[in-house]
Amino acid sequence: MKRRAILKYTALATGAAIAAPLMTTLLSGCQTDAVAKLPDYKPGFFNDTEFSILKKMVDLILPKTDSPSATEVGVQNIIDSMVGKVYKDEEKGEYQKAFRGLLTYLNGDAEDATFKNVISNLSLKKLQEINDTKDENLKAVKDSFLHLKQQTVAYYLSTEEVGKNHLNYLPVPGEYQACIQLADVGGKAWAL
Repeated sequence: MKRRAILKYTALATGAAIAAPLMTTLLSGCQTDAVAKLPDYKPGFFNDTEFSILKKMVDLILPKTDSPSATEVGVQNIIDSMVGKVYKDEEKGEYQKAFRGLLTYLNGDAEDATFKNVISNLSLKKLQEINDTKDENLKAVKDSFLHLKQQTVAYYLSTEEVGKNHLNYLPVPGEYQACIQLADVGGKAWAL
């Protein structure tokens, strides 16, 4: 075999190996708006109580202002769908363990393992305490909350509703301008 043919096949194999996991994520990511818009969405990964808590948490992270709240654009549905369908089995187990650890912390001294009293105790102040804690014993709880917060913001910004109606949206970009003022683009950040 000639050297060029070997290089060609190596490049193809390497590219396929790198692209396969990315394509799975991208292809499933294209369906997030369909999942977000389901009005009667039934959780597949979280149980009903956990899903209710998740809804309240994402709305505390991104409440309704001049833009819709996280639940109004279906962020909780996207998180449930992505964790349940895209994450590998070991990642699902780690995510569930971390999320339940966060719920256990929010549950406080209650012995109730169903976490039903978390909803009544959940507040922005409590989430801010978790976010700001320096306590090494709460590192796992803080990491779990930060991961949930990152997912909430990322999925919120990637929804069609927010991207088209609350951010600058230009599906076919024009000329690149390196340094411009936010006021020059209508005071909105870019969606893409």
